[in-house]
Amino acid sequence: MSMGRGAQRGRVFPSPRSADWQSLLDEDADSVEVKVLLGPGPDAAAAALTGRAAPRWRLRRLHLLDTPDLAIARSGVEMRLRRRARGRHDLTVRARRRHGRGARRPHPPGARVEFDVLPGAVWHTVELRRDVDPVLAEAVADGTARPDELLTPDQEEWLWAAAGVFPTASLVAHGPLAVRRVGVPDGRFRAGRAHLEHARYPSGRELVEFSTRCRPDVAGEVARDVTRFLAAAGVAPSRRHVTKTAVWLDELARSAGTSRDGDELPAAHGN
Repeated sequence: MSMGRGAQRGRVFPSPRSADWQSLLDEDADSVEVKVLLGPGPDAAAAALTGRAAPRWRLRRLHLLDTPDLAIARSGVEMRLRRRARGRHDLTVRARRRHGRGARRPHPPGARVEFDVLPGAVWHTVELRRDVDPVLAEAVADGTARPDELLTPDQEEWLWAAAGVFPTASLVAHGPLAVRRVGVPDGRFRAGRAHLEHARYPSGRELVEFSTRCRPDVAGEVARDVTRFLAAAGVAPSRRHVTKTAVWLDELARSAGTSRDGDELPAAHGN
């Protein structure tokens, strides 16, 4: 799918009538998440999109569980430990590939299948997520417990099938990455619930992302509504688009002195 070729003319995504959207219906996904990176200024964007002068941000903290040289991530699989609001934690094992590229991986029982649609890129994601014990999760984040203790048998099996790696004591917790999140009030964005996220990386780079989740059969219409909503609020999309995780993996790889195989980071950039 070639997303965003008309961005300079005011269109961020293809028309809802474009045949591009039909391809999302052919792979039996559970949902589509439409994402747009915004220009600099997270607080100004949040005020414009929420209609509140000082909206309340919630902080999320992410760790990537991997080998020291990021061997699992280089295979296209990620293990993400997330600390959410009110002290809740979850662990996600997910396999990602560019839509239309690479071999299709099996879908394990209980997995969620989703497309992440950005201008210029579409990602196919299969993930197994579970809530985890907060005490154990914090111990893993602090380096006082082994990351593989968090995995369920189903997640271990999925990790082996998707990445060809079995959890070992060599796993470490990379991070954290701090992400601020604020919700758009109900009814303000007519297509459904939407959020704004602000990620700040160790290098000082920042990403501001607007996102909303929807059914695959209405993704084209929702993407059009996203474009219109941003324009009405006076918030400009970024000229280049990349996933938050791709930037994080790149920074971790540079810090570890390794390079990532595959095309996840370069191909994530759009116009």
